[in-house]
Amino acid sequence: GLRRHMRLSLHEERGNSCLAWHSDLLTFVDAGSSMKAVQANSSRLNTRSSSPESCPQEINIEIMRCPLRDWITQTNTRTEIKRRFRNFLLTYESPKGVYVYLEQIKQMCANNLASLKVSYPQLSAAVPILAMWTTDVPREVLEIFDEVAAELVLSSEHFPSYKNIMPEVHVRIVDLPILDSIQVLRRIHQNKLVRACGVVTRRSGTYPQLKLAKFTCLSCQALLGPFIQSSEEEATPSLCPFCRSNGPFHLHHEESHFRNYQRIALQELPGAVPPGHVPRTKEVVLLDDLIDVARPGEEVDVTGIFTHCYDMETTGHSTLPVIATILEGNHVAKCDLAT
Repeated sequence: GLRRHMRLSLHEERGNSCLAWHSDLLTFVDAGSSMKAVQANSSRLNTRSSSPESCPQEINIEIMRCPLRDWITQTNTRTEIKRRFRNFLLTYESPKGVYVYLEQIKQMCANNLASLKVSYPQLSAAVPILAMWTTDVPREVLEIFDEVAAELVLSSEHFPSYKNIMPEVHVRIVDLPILDSIQVLRRIHQNKLVRACGVVTRRSGTYPQLKLAKFTCLSCQALLGPFIQSSEEEATPSLCPFCRSNGPFHLHHEESHFRNYQRIALQELPGAVPPGHVPRTKEVVLLDDLIDVARPGEEVDVTGIFTHCYDMETTGHSTLPVIATILEGNHVAKCDLAT
């Protein structure tokens, strides 16, 4: 009798109306359209709940399942790095209760600049894993940081039209705790973020460096690209997807994107050279808004990626390829102004 009574009650409820959940309020719908409405509302709720923006879920990125460089390139890891760094920029407060990096973004945009300076000790205290990875694999991590900074600056809450003034925003790491001498930079420092002081002895002119390349297929005149260029290798098409030919391909200068490029020579400080030794010099590559920040004769504090490049001049006098080491500048400041 009890089961029969429950079935009858359920049948009456289904015959009258059903209860559907839509967003944050309860809506009663007629029995004829109840199933479609419930399915549609459930689908919308599932879509919103699965979106990383509406309901971000923390991912344990500390447990790596592959080498660090490959681990960072994975989608879930990149998403979590972006989430944590964005949260750091939005929530980090000074002892006086001021949101440090939100205020920096306002000042940066007010002065039409493109560099957002991030303190390494502050990042290390708030998100230690990101600070550690910034020194170990700086190229990959700084690329993600730049994306987050650009998205934050161009968001509707800040300066959505700032891209018309500055096409890119770069994160500059300052106050790296370890200061290395130029003469101690070795293979162990390769592809790591380092900091060194020295005197600028030479500065080159400013040249355009290819950043995004587009090519024209001379067989069918199709425009291919863009191909992202890097300091390690030159990216060029090997096959035309339109005519299936192997070229030849010609660089389309009007459609390609270039950036400013400059080199300076950084020599050891006189007081840091051991007796009987000649001061060593290291080439520093400056890009974008770092152009002309240092002049010959100035003592500067450089933070950058210690990497290598193919030395064509030296290789021409040798039977084997010669690899030269350089610093790809991330932040440059005068020593008397550096903190």
